[in-house]
Amino acid sequence: MSLIKNSTIVVAGIIISNIFAYVFHIYVGRVLGPADYGVFGALMSLFLLVSLPAGSIGSAVTKFTARFKSKKEYQKIGALRKRMSKKVFLISAFIFLFIVLLSGEIADYLKIDSNVPVMLVGFTLIFAFILPINRGVLQGMKKFKIYSINTILESVSRLILVVFLVMLGLGADGAILAYGLAYLVAFAAIFPFIKDVNGKEKSFELKPVWKFVIIVLFTNLILQLVINLPTIFIKHYLSAEFTGLWTAALTLARVSLFVTGGIALVMFPEVAEKENKKERRKVLLHCLLLTVAASVGIASIFLLFGNLAVSLLYGVEYLGAVPLLQWMAFAMIFLAVIQLFVNYWLAKMGS
Repeated sequence: MSLIKNSTIVVAGIIISNIFAYVFHIYVGRVLGPADYGVFGALMSLFLLVSLPAGSIGSAVTKFTARFKSKKEYQKIGALRKRMSKKVFLISAFIFLFIVLLSGEIADYLKIDSNVPVMLVGFTLIFAFILPINRGVLQGMKKFKIYSINTILESVSRLILVVFLVMLGLGADGAILAYGLAYLVAFAAIFPFIKDVNGKEKSFELKPVWKFVIIVLFTNLILQLVINLPTIFIKHYLSAEFTGLWTAALTLARVSLFVTGGIALVMFPEVAEKENKKERRKVLLHCLLLTVAASVGIASIFLLFGNLAVSLLYGVEYLGAVPLLQWMAFAMIFLAVIQLFVNYWLAKMGS
């Protein structure tokens, strides 16, 4: 019951936050049009691939926070958060400078007239890297209500920011900038809820944490390459208009991974803190049933009402995305199951 309750809280938060996230994409898609939205989609795919270490860092913080919490070692949680924040900020700043140096070449490959949007992607990465640290602490301590509220805050602030920035005439640049600033807002809002953990333990060893980050990064890289790499190739080899249709279909199909990802998110600390194999497998079975039911249901909705969903959300000029959406939605069933098993394997690692 605890698993179902927490999954419901997190999935509800994800659904609400993704409603605002989809309004964001719909607004951007309608304001920019298929061609410019294709540029935005290609840059977001690049962003998601380069920001993969952020998710890995968040998973590592969650895993070790859950372990420390089960032993009531709250000082270690605080030490973990502070030391990881310092290291990750330096790493993200280095990545930002690296992207700035290569921004011209990246813009040429993606056939974008200016390198400014590419540099803004690098700037956004700084905030995208530090947010998962605070959220990892929330997740590991099972503060799922606060976690859900924070994801909603991120999406709402992103929508408000993009409307404001687009009204200023920034277009795709404003949409990318809104992404980064929303991460910053969400990051700052978490501090009042994790002030009960103080880290003054200088003897805390980070080596096992970074080792786990590398393992998670490798597994996430494979999953995200499957999802995001095609968009970059499509932008390079095909028209901007088709890229816009592909981006619209992928954005809608991803709702399946967002919902089932909430189930995996709740499962992760539950499995990480348990040492009994039977208890871990019981948690996995329950989560697997929830994941399959949710992903099949979403795929069926898009199969039956794909035309309605695309025309209502994006407009009739995006109806060419419907066949893509229907195939992608069913592909997400398998990706959702794979995502769950990967999270289970990572959570029980070292136990």
